[in-house]
Amino acid sequence: MFKKHLIKFAGFVLALMLILSAGGCSLNSYSVEELKVLYPKAFENSLNEELYYWKETVNAADHTSWRTCNVFAEIDKKYEVIRDANGKPANMKIDVLEEYNKKNVYKALCGKSSGNDGDKNYLFENDFDDSGNAVNYRKTEISPQEFLADDSFKSRFSLDAMLKEFEYLTLDDMIFDIDNDLLEHKGKTIKFSFAVTDEYIDRYEKEFGKASVFKDSKYATMEFAYDRFASVVVYAEEKLGSGITADKEIYKLETVYYGPIVNMPSYDAEPWADA
Repeated sequence: MFKKHLIKFAGFVLALMLILSAGGCSLNSYSVEELKVLYPKAFENSLNEELYYWKETVNAADHTSWRTCNVFAEIDKKYEVIRDANGKPANMKIDVLEEYNKKNVYKALCGKSSGNDGDKNYLFENDFDDSGNAVNYRKTEISPQEFLADDSFKSRFSLDAMLKEFEYLTLDDMIFDIDNDLLEHKGKTIKFSFAVTDEYIDRYEKEFGKASVFKDSKYATMEFAYDRFASVVVYAEEKLGSGITADKEIYKLETVYYGPIVNMPSYDAEPWADA
């Protein structure tokens, strides 16, 4: 008797799954119409975050590059930012690294540094020579908040700058290649695939005077986690031989909202003492 009921139950589950599939939905589905509400909100939520860690990878036809930026501060057990008497994030630090064609080219650290004259806020910067050796050491007495507000940081490393194109992109610019416009929705994570229209590529270049990261792409995937931007990966079609192609990752941006601990050097120790 138990076996008979088990078979009936299994049959019911299978029938339910077939009905859901035939009806264009699934237990983990998410519609484009629902995404239209979440999409702008996810970027708004991301840009409201004070702390973030992003990593960008570019595999262009003529170069490769890799960049990271970690805006760090202390948090409590409830994952809330700890603040000082002035309401600023406590012990904020910033760590930036740039790599071009698999060689480091720029490094920056900003935050509280200890030395013989007490603690001071400094921006430490250095470049790298062709052999990968650190050169051109320089330091500037500046707080992390001042560095964040500086145009050189805002235009190159701020989360706002990194997300600018994806925030500008709309769902009307996307071509969804998932059956019935269904998206993958698992718990607090939403992931979807899309191509972009030719009209968007042209409009972006005219608007900003530079090529879109989606130019010459085949498709892309984007992911949101906890109602915030998490990643975008852009793919192009690569020819491997006669009639053989493969999808090549040409651009990737990943973001989390609490990065690794940042350690600051001493401002009066080598190589920074005379910088």
